[in-house]
Amino acid sequence: MRELIAALFTPRPAPRPDSTIGAELELIPISSVSKQRVGINSAAGQIGTAEIIRTVALERSWNEIADAYVAPSWELTPDGRISYEPGGQIEISSPICNSADELISFLYEVIEPLRTAAAASGVDLLAVGVDPYNSIDQVSAQFHAPRYDMMARHFDHIGPSGIRMMRQTASLQINVELGAMPLERWRLLNSLAPYLTAAFANSRMYAGEDTGQASHRALIWQRLDPSRTGLPYDAAHPIDAYVRFAERATRILSDDAAHLSTLFPEVRPRGYFELRSIDAVELDRAARAIRFVSALTTSERATREALDLLGDPDPSLLYTAATLGRADPMMDARITQLEQIAGVAISE
Repeated sequence: MRELIAALFTPRPAPRPDSTIGAELELIPISSVSKQRVGINSAAGQIGTAEIIRTVALERSWNEIADAYVAPSWELTPDGRISYEPGGQIEISSPICNSADELISFLYEVIEPLRTAAAASGVDLLAVGVDPYNSIDQVSAQFHAPRYDMMARHFDHIGPSGIRMMRQTASLQINVELGAMPLERWRLLNSLAPYLTAAFANSRMYAGEDTGQASHRALIWQRLDPSRTGLPYDAAHPIDAYVRFAERATRILSDDAAHLSTLFPEVRPRGYFELRSIDAVELDRAARAIRFVSALTTSERATREALDLLGDPDPSLLYTAATLGRADPMMDARITQLEQIAGVAISE
């Protein structure tokens, strides 16, 4: 296990430029009129999202891929993809982009025509962290892949957050390179995670009610299984800390590599770093988040200043970020400082 994990923190023999970046943005499909969830396939007089995506795919020459579990996906470009989460959330996965601006352009070019086509069919594609209108009993599983079914059974033994996470949440994940100093970047990103949640919180409403929480999505993730979420960081032995984290988590899948894919820390090592702390947000806010993360990770000066400001990761801040967000004075002040640091880096 340790050898496998250590490889996730090890740069490739011929690493890509540090400016390369990727993202995954999830959208929740809702009927424009009834506000009920819209499924993958057409049913009861409501067009399914697969049919909507197909209309755009024909115009854009996207390649549809059939799936054994009745969940189609589409290849957009090499490595770019549209796929589904278990509740029918639409996930747009970017290719590896050369810059933040290139990534942002990709997201606009894919999402705007999808939204136009969806709106013409009476469907809104919501960029929010959690379904604001429907309770979990109103959102059925859209397909039954073995991996997801096993995860659902595991989470059901713990509480309701697991199934809500799988069917009702949506996020913006940002992927950055390991960089020349992976362990320094690992420290930075883990320290940054709560502030990303707070800065881009976008899921206060859930199932028709005001939760009073800045990011209800983040709170759902924190509660689904504490053994496989959070900030598994140790300053003295960061890789060993992640090994311990992986070994403590209950096995859902037996294979080591598959087991690692069922761990959901705020930052996940995958041969690159996947930031998982941000609610799904509208494209203008997604662009700000992407530029913010890119600036803090690729500018040596910005990285140093951010590390000096934040210090080591603090897991206790995750709850504060989820519940209060920028309403917490300390978090708001530090986010403002981080925005200034990133802004200088972007202008350089």
